Amino acid sequence: MQKRIVAIILAVSMGISMLAGCGASGAAGNTSEANGTETNMEADAPSSEEENYDGKLVSDGVMEVDYAKGFSIELFHGGYRMLTVGDPAAKYLVVPEGMSVPGELDETVTVLQMPIDNVYIASTGMVSLMNAIDALDYVKLVATDADGWYIDEVKAAVEDGRIGFSGNYKEPDYEMMVERDIQLHIDNAMVDSVPEVNEKFIELGIPNLVEISSKENHPLARVEWVKLLGVLFGREAEAQAYFDNQKALMDQATAAESSGITVAMGYITSSGKCYARNGGDYLVQMIGLAGGEYICADMEPEESGNTSMTFEEWYAAFKDADYLFYWNLGNKFYSIREMTEYEPLFADFKAVQEGHVWVTSPDFTQATSAISSIVADMNMILSSENPDEVTTDHLIKIPQEAGE
Repeated sequence: MQKRIVAIILAVSMGISMLAGCGASGAAGNTSEANGTETNMEADAPSSEEENYDGKLVSDGVMEVDYAKGFSIELFHGGYRMLTVGDPAAKYLVVPEGMSVPGELDETVTVLQMPIDNVYIASTGMVSLMNAIDALDYVKLVATDADGWYIDEVKAAVEDGRIGFSGNYKEPDYEMMVERDIQLHIDNAMVDSVPEVNEKFIELGIPNLVEISSKENHPLARVEWVKLLGVLFGREAEAQAYFDNQKALMDQATAAESSGITVAMGYITSSGKCYARNGGDYLVQMIGLAGGEYICADMEPEESGNTSMTFEEWYAAFKDADYLFYWNLGNKFYSIREMTEYEPLFADFKAVQEGHVWVTSPDFTQATSAISSIVADMNMILSSENPDEVTTDHLIKIPQEAGE
């Protein structure tokens, strides 16, 4: 009898426990439905294997590129980045520090393992952008000696030996490349004219990256190459912030409408050849953004760069322009008298007669990072009620006589 009573008590106790358990489960379920949350957190939490992207390429979309056409950047979980550069396209997989190289990569993909601390950059424009994002310490060699630099920080670094001069880009000092433990060679499209240089770098096991920013038509597209550098050197946030700042400055400098002022822009070499900017050139777009009208806009409107011509052709094209922006290369001028002494026909230019002549600053050809500032300078000149009194950082008004 006693055993029977104990059995009944145990059965009742088990039933109560089961009911209590069901009641607790139901209460939790009601709460989760009310809050819109999942009750089984353990089942939905990602496993450690899913969180570990080491050696795996799981796409996370592409980086936003507003203007540049010459490169793209695909983002992957874990910090991997795939750069596609140029046409025909070259692919570079940037592998974060401490992460493994994914297996089964296409053999055409160049692997760049971070950190990339020692780089040789022959492109002055890219060095300018490296300086803009405070990444100059990664540049160990350049193809321009100290006396050829007009960017103060770069010039100082070459002068004191922090950055070495490796010789002309056509004949770089390969022994110096090995001594400096160069991990990457960045050059512009001119190196394609000397394929043996790239072949030698490949032989040394140093990857080549040929940037084609010079083929970009929109001025900000050239600046946007800073995003590619940001990926290579772990400066993505700095590169984005810098580009956003330059874009904002460009927006401020862009004229709401044309000023109606015609502008000529070109230069004369030391051998006497004359060059005018093509209608599709980025500098012509900069003039337009600033409110000017390029006087040779119909000349090669789809092409960047320059067109070569005789002085007589140059004279016919430019003589009626309101303003002359003279690119101070080859034959350099620092006064209007020097111009007319070099070539008496300069005296017939409308811009010369009215004293509306500006020459470019020494750093103009190297100042990719300053493109928005140059547009701002152009806008200041073109919108001023007293242009004769305006001189800027990048466009310098020359006087009638030297020394004035």
